[in-house]
Amino acid sequence: MAVPSPMPEGAWSRHTNPWSGATRMLGGAALLLTLYRHAWKGLATTVAFLVLNPVLFPEPEDTDNWLSEGVLGEEAWIADGNPMFGMGYPEVINVLNVPLYLYTLCSAYRQYPVRTLVGFLVTFALKLLFVDAMGRYYRARRDLR
Repeated sequence: MAVPSPMPEGAWSRHTNPWSGATRMLGGAALLLTLYRHAWKGLATTVAFLVLNPVLFPEPEDTDNWLSEGVLGEEAWIADGNPMFGMGYPEVINVLNVPLYLYTLCSAYRQYPVRTLVGFLVTFALKLLFVDAMGRYYRARRDLR
């Protein structure tokens, strides 16, 4: 059963650009830094960038790379009707990542450097695990065809 995409028409193909995925992940670090410094204009700019990111980059000529395959896997995962949050793998990664990232945002706002850094490193590692799982899903699905 196909599930409606959370992204606008055409956004997935542009988001497969590895620059889109890489800068979006690094945008999470920029968000924490601007929040930590209470740099409100920078925070607003970062949020705007993160919202627009999936459509900022052109569709790539080649999607034979880890980041592109992760995005293609996420698109396929959603289209196949799989949940993004749940107790199974890999959706449990998101279940863990959301509250941890909220805690990290709070730590950044309160200017707790160690908590912010550790939270960022763990959430970033979880994000990498999720992207890897989505890439493996994409490759397994592609190989079945």
